[in-house]
Amino acid sequence: MADSAAFVRVPVAEVAAEAYRGVFGRMGLFLDLAALPLLLLLAASLVPGYVLDHWLPAESLAAWGRGGDLDIGLTDIIAALVAVPCLNAFAVRWHHVSLFAGERALPRGLFRRAFGRFLLYTLLIYVTATGLILAAAAIAASGALAGEADLPAPFATAATVAVMLLAAVIWFATLRCSLLFPAAAYGRPLGLGGAWRTLRGNSWRLVGCALLACAPFILTVVFLFNAFLAALHLDAANALAARPPLGLFILRGLVNTLSNFILVALAASVLSGFYRRLALRGLGVF
Repeated sequence: MADSAAFVRVPVAEVAAEAYRGVFGRMGLFLDLAALPLLLLLAASLVPGYVLDHWLPAESLAAWGRGGDLDIGLTDIIAALVAVPCLNAFAVRWHHVSLFAGERALPRGLFRRAFGRFLLYTLLIYVTATGLILAAAAIAASGALAGEADLPAPFATAATVAVMLLAAVIWFATLRCSLLFPAAAYGRPLGLGGAWRTLRGNSWRLVGCALLACAPFILTVVFLFNAFLAALHLDAANALAARPPLGLFILRGLVNTLSNFILVALAASVLSGFYRRLALRGLGVF
């Protein structure tokens, strides 16, 4: 199946158009599926930040990791921990909407099994990304120490290049294996090798399709949000400040959270479109 699927050229514009129609043409269904995880993630994004940023004195924020070099604090950690299960649960549901036509009943236990695999794949990606970030930070620190000692730092330079190359390799491997997600949602999970082979010949088409589906939405949100700020005689710096006005703080959290869910739905629709054409065509499903 994977060998025959390698010769299928997925139509980028067609899949992107399907993704837009599937998400923005069914906003009622989107809100039904996203309501609970969206509210949970919105609460995790707003409540800790409101307590820390609006109740605690400014000088105490540093104790919670606010304003550091990486600008990662307790609120960011809480939001990330809640985002992983919420966004993955919604992604599984939206994959099901995209892959199972009509009112076809899902197999018993499929959501639970798919959700577990989604969490596992996401954890692997997070662990890899965290390792790269820590490696880059360690290299930067070693380079700074070498600079302070007025010594050449060829090792740090070589290590930086190695980390960048490794990051590119990992990114491409993640891209080539991205059909793991729709395969798990459909109940026919693929191994790493099977996912790699299935996407052969369409990797850059998937990149182009994802950009075509997601970039216009991102640009539109940024434009509208900046236009709204300009109408209020504010600028982006005020919106991103450590202590923005409460109303702006809530609006920013709502826009960010809702945008994340829409982007997840668009990405899931794109992956499902590629999976149907590459893996399910031979089964007579598409």
